[in-house]
Amino acid sequence: MNSTLPSAMWLPFGARILRARSDRGLSRSELARSVGVTDDKLREVEDAHCRPARSLVERVDTALGTEHQLLDAWAITLQAEAFPNEFGDMRELGTHAARLWEHQPMTVPVFLRTREYSRAVLGPRHSDLEPDDIEAMVDEEMAYRAAMTGPEGPALRVVVNESVLRRPQGGAAVLNGQRDFLADLVEAGIVDLATIPEDTPYHPGLGGAFRIMEFADRPSMVYAFATQGGDLTADSEDVGHCRKVRDSIEEASVGLTPDSELLIARWPEG
Repeated sequence: MNSTLPSAMWLPFGARILRARSDRGLSRSELARSVGVTDDKLREVEDAHCRPARSLVERVDTALGTEHQLLDAWAITLQAEAFPNEFGDMRELGTHAARLWEHQPMTVPVFLRTREYSRAVLGPRHSDLEPDDIEAMVDEEMAYRAAMTGPEGPALRVVVNESVLRRPQGGAAVLNGQRDFLADLVEAGIVDLATIPEDTPYHPGLGGAFRIMEFADRPSMVYAFATQGGDLTADSEDVGHCRKVRDSIEEASVGLTPDSELLIARWPEG
């Protein structure tokens, strides 16, 4: 591992520059010339192999016409290295992981939800919002799912409580459709899925939902979910503690196949 690289939080920023450049139809060489740097330097920025100077980001912002969006993202990322909880691109960060492990005790993870299940979770949680606002949030979750489960997404390992797959969130059709979708993802090798049985006498995952993200060339990071937002850290002691909890959860878990009863059963019968 190259410890001199910037933290993984710079990966979404580099990807943002690459997308903005591609949207303008510019090659890396063309943009590099227009902002006065070498092609190799711009590649380092896009690959998050360096922390770009503010002056360079300002020139890139101007050249791409992104109206200070890149500069704002740069400032947020710089701040986030010192105060990780301020990081705003946690979802996108996950798409850059090589491997992602997640434990969810209450609901199916966001990146594995059907549209109907997503709507059934978001609606009650945001009862003060208009239906169109809820639908926009559902659209965001579906875009996130596509990125996480697509060919460029991380290797996924998910452990949920058994109750997650028995709770009829949204009703019978929604739950059964979600079970079918998970079975398809497991069969396709897109996700490695397991549950902790309800009759587990010493449940190791009662501390709440959390995610461990492992990167190809950066230190691992942990995200602990909360009702609003969560805590993101790369502190080695925190990551080490979460890995121990993960190992305990794995010991108590039971792997699922496409033919597992929990996925093929129909609610309300099963």
